[in-house]
Amino acid sequence: MKDDKEKLIPDEDYEYEKKLAEQARERQRALEEAERRAMEERAEYEKQQQKLRDKQIAQDKVELMKLKTGVIEESETIREEHEEKRELHGKEKLANFWYHNKIWILFAAFIIGVVGFIVIDEITRVRADMNVMMIANNGLAFRQEELEKFFEKYCDDLNGDGQVKVSVMIMPLDPDSKDYQAQQGYQAKFIAQIQLPNDILVITDSNTEPDFMAMFKEDLDKDFPGNKYIDSAGLSFNMKLLADELKFENMPNDVHLSLRTPVTTLGSSIDEMQKNYDQAFVVFERIVNDLTRRATETNDPGLTTEPSAKPQKSMINVDP
Repeated sequence: MKDDKEKLIPDEDYEYEKKLAEQARERQRALEEAERRAMEERAEYEKQQQKLRDKQIAQDKVELMKLKTGVIEESETIREEHEEKRELHGKEKLANFWYHNKIWILFAAFIIGVVGFIVIDEITRVRADMNVMMIANNGLAFRQEELEKFFEKYCDDLNGDGQVKVSVMIMPLDPDSKDYQAQQGYQAKFIAQIQLPNDILVITDSNTEPDFMAMFKEDLDKDFPGNKYIDSAGLSFNMKLLADELKFENMPNDVHLSLRTPVTTLGSSIDEMQKNYDQAFVVFERIVNDLTRRATETNDPGLTTEPSAKPQKSMINVDP
């Protein structure tokens, strides 16, 4: 094999490569030898340092025993070390304070942020001048924005904040709904609201439970004699112009705007509720007069969508 290689490589190139290989091996041996000597020297140094440490520990033990037995009063080798406190300035002082107090700082910032948000929201939030409860389950639940704009046209700035805001509370009640949990939530919300004296106007339909309809004023025809849109349930929304305004083309023709009769509730006296009723009646009267006038002028044909017929049954104390 060597003979073959020698035949393939010229003599001068072969000798040169052989020399380079030998030099590489020499360098490798030198490096290994230097590393071996360094390791031996390091091991010897560590050995000497360990001896010095052991010797110092032994001397310290002797000194400590002498101190404890009272042979000597003060040791020359054992000293109580005190770390010198360095006074911090500027950025170092701030960094040190942050390091030791960052949890409390972050917690305080969080609390301040929450309180600030609540205060700002309280100051800037537009409060409703009037609430209207929408308990009819006929699709009007999806027209909340349109309903609020409709009522705001007839309402005054009752709370004096310079803005008119009417809030329509959506709680469609349907004793035949398959969503039992949602209905229980709506029912609980409605029952809670009727214990308050504030919310007088309620949107109902022919499927509203009779127990609830009994809470509404039935003799509004005395306040609006001869008005064909007034019946025992309140103001009928059976007007095409109103369906167009609410963008509810298929609005059923049995929707009514009802008025709660002033009574003493768990949360207020009859006098307080009467005051709210009087304010709501002003809005109700404006709506009746405006819609009646517009419907008469345009010879409004009314609505053709019939209500869905549902058997009336109580939603109160319904077993799951």
